[in-house]
Amino acid sequence: MTRAANGFLTRNPLLWRIVAIATLATALVVVFVRSASAAAAITATEVGTTSPGSGGNAFLQVIVNGIIFGLLLALASVGLSLIYGTTGLSNFAHGEQVTLGAAVAYVSVTQLHAPLWGAIVIAVAAGTASGWLQDVVLWKQLRKRGVPNMQQMIVSIGLALILVNFIQIWIGPDRLRLIQSTTRDHDLGLISVSTPDIVSICICVLALGAVGFFLMRTRLGRATRAVSDNPALASATGISVNRVIRIVWMMAGALAALAGPLLALRYDAFNYQLGADILLLMFAAVTLGGLGHPFGALVGALVIGVIAQLTEAYAPTPDLKYAVVLAILIITLLVRPQGILGRKERVG
Repeated sequence: MTRAANGFLTRNPLLWRIVAIATLATALVVVFVRSASAAAAITATEVGTTSPGSGGNAFLQVIVNGIIFGLLLALASVGLSLIYGTTGLSNFAHGEQVTLGAAVAYVSVTQLHAPLWGAIVIAVAAGTASGWLQDVVLWKQLRKRGVPNMQQMIVSIGLALILVNFIQIWIGPDRLRLIQSTTRDHDLGLISVSTPDIVSICICVLALGAVGFFLMRTRLGRATRAVSDNPALASATGISVNRVIRIVWMMAGALAALAGPLLALRYDAFNYQLGADILLLMFAAVTLGGLGHPFGALVGALVIGVIAQLTEAYAPTPDLKYAVVLAILIITLLVRPQGILGRKERVG
């Protein structure tokens, strides 16, 4: 039996690499967390108090915070994955759709005096309209002229710069709050969850579930998956590719705009760089889960969310989360280039 197992591993060198990387990553995380916990305990002893961030409860709280952030990241990332799957475009202006949703919700609450739920609905409508307008005015015209995806990606970078400056002029550079009242925390034993977090979890689960139902159970969703698999073949079978892509842009704008106010509530405040700050994490989630695979974006976002929160809690500087996320992304792509849920594609 041992010889059979050794033969199996010899015939599968990829498995060796997966086991080695998983073991190394686990060892590094354990050492890192134990060192950080020890440092926190020493600091608490020196000042004569108990550190609120130490102990098993604090670690479990970080994991829960990571899952909540991962759900919000998934809400913002699914649209990015759908756009790539149907058009092959890496849209660098997608982060500004998140900021647009938060900005519209803020203006709706402060100037239109709309309730928070009404402001979120208005933000989603604005995001849907923005996705429709972008495709009509810009992306459809570029596709019609046969502009390659690399040039379209550069256009998206320029569009992102235009939008972020427009939003800064519109709402200003200061940090803003959607709600002025203090949020209430609900003690659930080992962890505590705020009211906005509970609402965000429910909205994320419902929205992501609706996207999954749309893709798997509706005729238009099946057409979207067909366009993602093979646009030429989908067009030959009578599917209107441009119509499907238009709907994908609208859906992506709506989901990103929905994530905007929820992230603003999560952070308790936001500014004009809200979407730009998480754009790298969104791309990491989409790539880790599998480019063009919306369910992979969900899995990747949950992984990235937990890792980001762990790094913020235990790393010397919170900005180190970007380096850690990219390192894990590089390692994953070396082992499984197609991502967690992606399919292998034949090259050449």
